[in-house]
Amino acid sequence: MNNYRKFFVVGVAVAMLMVSCRKEGFDLQNPNTRTCKSYVEQFETIWQGINNTYVFWSRDTVDWEARYAKYHPIFESFDAHGADSAEYLNAWRGVVNGLLDHHMTLLLWNPNGKYRIGIRAASNSYSHETDEMAQLNILQKQPGILDFTCYYVGNNNFVNSAYCLLPGKTAGKYIAYLRFSSFSIDTMSKANFANKDKAEAPFRAFYGDQYAEGVTNGAVNRDDVEAIILDVRNNGGGYITDISPAVVSLLQKNYQHGYSRFKEGYGRLDYSSWVPVVFDCPKNYIKQAKPIVALVDINTVSSAELSAQAIKSIPNGTVVGERTYGATCPLVANTDRAFNVYYTGCFGDQDLLLSSEKRPRDPNSYAYYVYSSTFDLVTNEYQSLEGVGVQPDIKVLYDADKLAAGVDTQLEAALEFLRKGN
Repeated sequence: MNNYRKFFVVGVAVAMLMVSCRKEGFDLQNPNTRTCKSYVEQFETIWQGINNTYVFWSRDTVDWEARYAKYHPIFESFDAHGADSAEYLNAWRGVVNGLLDHHMTLLLWNPNGKYRIGIRAASNSYSHETDEMAQLNILQKQPGILDFTCYYVGNNNFVNSAYCLLPGKTAGKYIAYLRFSSFSIDTMSKANFANKDKAEAPFRAFYGDQYAEGVTNGAVNRDDVEAIILDVRNNGGGYITDISPAVVSLLQKNYQHGYSRFKEGYGRLDYSSWVPVVFDCPKNYIKQAKPIVALVDINTVSSAELSAQAIKSIPNGTVVGERTYGATCPLVANTDRAFNVYYTGCFGDQDLLLSSEKRPRDPNSYAYYVYSSTFDLVTNEYQSLEGVGVQPDIKVLYDADKLAAGVDTQLEAALEFLRKGN
């Protein structure tokens, strides 16, 4: 999220480490440092933290005061009588259910650290798992496929990256295809240093040797490549800085997504001014415009969604698949202590949650981390895509049955469009 630091510095300069309490009068400290000793104290801390840091209060429809009134007695009862894991989980689900922020996740420890729960605030009525390996196996069987290379790690259903050439519309011409799992392109190879050459191979083949700097001597600059597919299905997002070399280099010019603002005070509507959000085109970019398809699904999230919207915005760009997840507003995690500010975005002790099993804990402490959008982001028309997602130009829903039978309907639609429809 480094591109957003210039918008964030103002807030850092005026950050308040102590905040006033609710009208009921309980004392509340900065939730980035607070250790709670009871169920109700944890509830009050997190409720107030969201009340002050949440960037969507100007349009969220949840009655946050009503949530306090409903759930405060429930957490008081937990202190009096205890709560099992299901009661604890259901209570917190009720607290945050329906909030607009599709990034928001709560990680919480119950009393005595016996178990931890994770909760996503938003939910989609339409969802599915994405069988990446099935899609990859079908890709490898495409007639006329050339130069196929891929790298995958972890379980057998997670593809790190894949590249190939597929027959194009014109005889002797090709479609350059690239798939990657997250917008952390440079760090993906570093994280797998022992297999660095294999991890980098798809990106080098597609973009060129300096893939982190845009397009150089890669396939997309070949004269016999007439079209491009950027497959970001099941791409969970990542570093927003990767959008410029990975996507804007294919657009040939700077891309203004829209406008952004953040909280610069702990009042619900204490917003900064709207600031243009522009992704610079790197000096190394594709030498001629070619039809580009962004292949997306419901599990295309965050930076991957912004990339699909960028491709959708240009005359030669088309989005194929299903609507994306709708977590379109950027964030800065509070592990970056330069941005450890009370009233915008993430708060709580992420380090404690990730490592507490390995170090002594206060048995009466209640740890928490709230992962939430730092910036509100709208399009150039001031329309929000949060909770809406990027709508495809050619809609093709995920079809698990056909995938199991050897047909990737979304890929087929993209290929048909590029070979026949333009």
